[in-house]
Amino acid sequence: MNLLAHFYLSRSSSPLIVGSFLGDFVKGKQYQKFDSPLAEGILFHREIDFFTDFHPIFLQSKHRLVDQHRHYAGVIVDIFYDHFLAKNWPEYCETSLKTFTQQIYQVLHEQQTLLPPKAQQMLHYMSQHNWLLYYAELEGIARTLKGMEKRSRYPNQMGSAIANLQQHYESFEQEFSDFFAAVNQHSQAWLDSI
Repeated sequence: MNLLAHFYLSRSSSPLIVGSFLGDFVKGKQYQKFDSPLAEGILFHREIDFFTDFHPIFLQSKHRLVDQHRHYAGVIVDIFYDHFLAKNWPEYCETSLKTFTQQIYQVLHEQQTLLPPKAQQMLHYMSQHNWLLYYAELEGIARTLKGMEKRSRYPNQMGSAIANLQQHYESFEQEFSDFFAAVNQHSQAWLDSI
């Protein structure tokens, strides 16, 4: 899952939100350097990613992209799924997407000193350009994919994946809907177990 989904699944818990954001920047056992609530947030991020990467519905979405996008296919599906979450936000949350995203940025900025430099830089761009809100628009997804293509250290065609989304839009949206129900249930069970 991508950023918006991780934040949504964090259930408005500040430590889980920050830990979920840190999840892409903290590798291996480095999570042990953080206080317990943040460490749990990092592990929660990893649990969601593990569940996602091996779920048959996610793999079905990913398979549609593998020939063209190879090992970037999963990353692209993560972005597509955030688009459908943002687009259909009122189905999942009573708080407006605009308000929710502002709350997320506020929580992250309040804990900015805990973030590694790369995470601080990403937070700056994410909040300045309001990535989370603009995931709801195809233009926002196209911009995100092009940005990821430029930042990648290996040659890729992620920017062209917007055409894949448009071509198979209804299939991706249905897969997202079915998958998100499963990951929502799984994440709640994981949180209940800690």
